[in-house]
Amino acid sequence: TIVNLPWALLVEGDVIVLRPGQEVPGHCRGLQPEDPEQFFGQIFQPTTPQKDNFSTPRIRTPHRNKAYRMCETPYLKNLKLALEQATVRPVTVFEKQRYLCTVKIMEGIVLPLVISLVVIASFVRHVYHLPGVTHWTEIYFLQTIAASLPLLQIVFPIAWVTLNCFGLARFKLLSETRQKYVRPKSCSISEDASDPLIKAMSESNLQPENLKSLGKTFFNILTGREDMVCRTANIVHVLGSLSALSCVDKKGILSWPNPTAEKVFFLRNSSPSSHSSSKTSLVGSMGHQSDEQLDTPVEGTKTAEPSTIVEVLDLTHDQNAPFCVEFDDQRWRQHLARLKPLGLAALLNTCAPAPRHTYAHFCAHLTCEAQYSEDLVPVTNRRCLCELAKQIGFTDSVTDSYQVQECLAIFRQLQADTIRRETRFVRSLQLSTKVKVPLPHMLAVIVKDQANQLQMLTQGTADIILDSCVDYWNGRDLTPISPADRKKIIDFYQRNSLTAYCTAFAYKPLTRGISPSLSALYLELPADSRPLYAPRSQTWADAPALHFHSTGKTTTTESDHRSKFTHFSYKGPGMLAYRCVSKYFFLKYRYFGLNFPRCLCINFVFYR
Repeated sequence: TIVNLPWALLVEGDVIVLRPGQEVPGHCRGLQPEDPEQFFGQIFQPTTPQKDNFSTPRIRTPHRNKAYRMCETPYLKNLKLALEQATVRPVTVFEKQRYLCTVKIMEGIVLPLVISLVVIASFVRHVYHLPGVTHWTEIYFLQTIAASLPLLQIVFPIAWVTLNCFGLARFKLLSETRQKYVRPKSCSISEDASDPLIKAMSESNLQPENLKSLGKTFFNILTGREDMVCRTANIVHVLGSLSALSCVDKKGILSWPNPTAEKVFFLRNSSPSSHSSSKTSLVGSMGHQSDEQLDTPVEGTKTAEPSTIVEVLDLTHDQNAPFCVEFDDQRWRQHLARLKPLGLAALLNTCAPAPRHTYAHFCAHLTCEAQYSEDLVPVTNRRCLCELAKQIGFTDSVTDSYQVQECLAIFRQLQADTIRRETRFVRSLQLSTKVKVPLPHMLAVIVKDQANQLQMLTQGTADIILDSCVDYWNGRDLTPISPADRKKIIDFYQRNSLTAYCTAFAYKPLTRGISPSLSALYLELPADSRPLYAPRSQTWADAPALHFHSTGKTTTTESDHRSKFTHFSYKGPGMLAYRCVSKYFFLKYRYFGLNFPRCLCINFVFYR
């Protein structure tokens, strides 16, 4: 039985399964004698890279997982490092100022100067027998000690330790108040005095039970019995030294642990009419009637040539729920007919159990393939879009009407010169040698509905999906994609893929299925795939959209495998991003006379 565990819980003797492209958690040996040893930090690559150039698509066998036995406990290395460097911490601003005032100025300048002046004055009095001269020991020792005692700051260490303990006690009291307080959903984060959180934190200082808890915490910190780190680190000094905060995002800490939909991009016609040969609504054939009322042109009137309009709908993440989203535009329902195919594709491709298992192995293969190129990064963070589908109007029972048959995976390698030539935004930013682009890939799911109709729903990066598409769904009919439309789509994808995860959806009806053995393989396209998508005539019978039944046997050749990835209908890309957790962006503290900044400057640093 394979169990998912964090690498920190692994111990010596455990048997682990390494995926292709995965970083090795520690020293381990293979279960087979021919398996090479793996060490901490290495990237597990089961096969050698294939750097040969090819011009036609080729079938690739997926990289397999391998079992290894741990030869060490990885956590012990981190624990030893933490104990060795427990006291090696950067000096805070307050420690520097304390050292400057007490050591350098008082003990290094003022005290020696005062002692020197007193000794010189005593020597003059002793030599010239000035009035008031007594025994020489009183002149040279007693008066010097009396003049130096006020400068020794005997009370300062006591005051320093006491104020530090009081500040730590105040910090813990305020943090406990913040944990007990639940901000209402309708309340936004504010810095005004009317903010409910600020009121709760201010009023907590005046209550007797809080004063009693503050005194108890202060005494426990002073005696070293409080359950917080107060001897090796001082959080009060750290917060008091902040002038700017740079946040390096870590999934699940500053942001929610899962990316959610942020934008939905699709195309529509300025005119309700369409020049497509489809006779039935794509949404209607899926069993979901459109809520949008589309006008039909009056017979005999001359209609203008329709133009394509780009629509981008923004979504807002619910700060009180890690998955829920909602559209910002209140008029989003007028695009419901265009959004329903996207919602259905998300349920059947992203969220279905069978594609998830296939995509996990496909992601491992892509991660291993991306290691061979310095200009590619595997974008494997394809997460759940169920909430977006539910927002559009779908329920979980919709998937019961479809049966997943097979899954097909395809990817494409890119050359460095191709990236610099085709990625316009990277070229304009002069970052062509630093920015990595996502590895083009897509996963197609072949499903069968209750009418035994085969449909292929595809999801992947927008560049490779757009190459396979010949038209797009405008909410009623299929409209051919013009070169200008392709430019709009690819510009949106390149601009947003620099800082977010962009995924695109496409659709194609099928007349027959594929062999199960072929679905267990991957198809790799050459770097220059333009000849593969040359225009070809393809005629369909005069039948409604999606009404193509599977006939004949299900054996498929490699050329037939390639043909299934052409003549798609484009649905539009979506953008996923990790949303910020709002509670980490409210920083306002006051400790024993130190007024911290009301609003700290937070600079975000995003890493792919």
